[in-house]
Amino acid sequence: MSGQAAFPGHITEEILLEIFNRLPAKSLGKCMCVSKAWNFLIKNPFFISSHARHHSKLRCRNNNKNLFFVMTARHQVEYSLHFDDQDFSKYTQLEYMPFDNHHFVVGSCNGLLCLIDFQFGFDIVFTLCNPIIKKSITLPKPCLRHLPYKISVGFGFDSVKNDYKLLKITKENVLDKFVEVELYSFNRNSWRTLAPLRYGLYSDDFMVFVNGIVHWIAYERVEDQGVYRCKFLIMGFDMKDDVFKEIMLPGNLRNLPNQSEIYVIPYEELSSIAVIELGCLHTQCNIWVMKKYGVVETWTKMFSIGNPGPEPMPRVLGFVKNGDLILGAYNNLQLVSLDPERSELGYFGIQGTRSYVSTFMECLVLLDQVNGDDMTENDVKSASNAKHSIESAADGFTKLATNGETTNDSSDVEGWRSNELF
Repeated sequence: MSGQAAFPGHITEEILLEIFNRLPAKSLGKCMCVSKAWNFLIKNPFFISSHARHHSKLRCRNNNKNLFFVMTARHQVEYSLHFDDQDFSKYTQLEYMPFDNHHFVVGSCNGLLCLIDFQFGFDIVFTLCNPIIKKSITLPKPCLRHLPYKISVGFGFDSVKNDYKLLKITKENVLDKFVEVELYSFNRNSWRTLAPLRYGLYSDDFMVFVNGIVHWIAYERVEDQGVYRCKFLIMGFDMKDDVFKEIMLPGNLRNLPNQSEIYVIPYEELSSIAVIELGCLHTQCNIWVMKKYGVVETWTKMFSIGNPGPEPMPRVLGFVKNGDLILGAYNNLQLVSLDPERSELGYFGIQGTRSYVSTFMECLVLLDQVNGDDMTENDVKSASNAKHSIESAADGFTKLATNGETTNDSSDVEGWRSNELF
């Protein structure tokens, strides 16, 4: 191909890209079968990135189409997508998920899942998976490969470099004063070691990605009148500039009582974070929300909830848009909702001894990775032309977004034909 690619019906690249960018990922699988030109354009990494940005913004504006990714493990592992509605109704069952009970979901970002596998004893294996296009890749092994005494991992996205990153923090032995830090970059497909952190790992919980930063609970040992105690805080790692940040907890959480537990989860409504405090023996749950992200003074106790039943209070996994909480493994291992004001339970009909829930969007990430060494001169020219067209079309998307225009892109999701690619 040279110059402008010839598309069916003599539609210009810019117009075609405006159409493609509004379609859900599965519909684009049909479009890739129309012609080589369409296939080439959709698999172009610049378009894949543009499509992800557009639908990420659309998801933030249009709550009616928001999805949750749900993993449950009992006798076998099941993966599904659900609407963020009153009934948590199922959107689709994800058939392509070649993972078992040894895999744990580290995080979800822009429709891409990161999983960790502990199956091989002391060896840690990470996988990136896009369940919509049915593709997964195994990451290279970290520099520190063996299973440590304690580990926490965070998966996120660098919007400046358009790069997915994975932060791994480990404490090798129980007596170690410092924790080891490694960072994986998808663009470089390699790990690098960062300077050790002086803060301890509070738990093995996976980190939470919000506002370009992965968050986790940490602590430092401080001396108080000859007695050492733990001071708790939230640590953050900015995926854009690879720097650590400290976020102070509400005053009474900085010195945690014995047998209490805290952890951090996203609070999507305010693009912020929440801290869940489970009291002694999990009989009480307090939910703190940072109403203005990064401003310590805006920590607010939103709810204080007594256990609604005889079992220990389960973990809060997330929030649905009507304000209810999603609780895991409760009352015969069911995933349930809880109205925090009325303490009323709702049952989703989903069971599992282990559950993971996160917001989700369909995307094309991992669809194709262009190897520059294998591209012909014409391919390079075509890719450059496509990039220019995508950038021009992106300007149009920005103007439409500014004017508040959106499209109904859900009509093409049903009824896939036999010639679909995914």
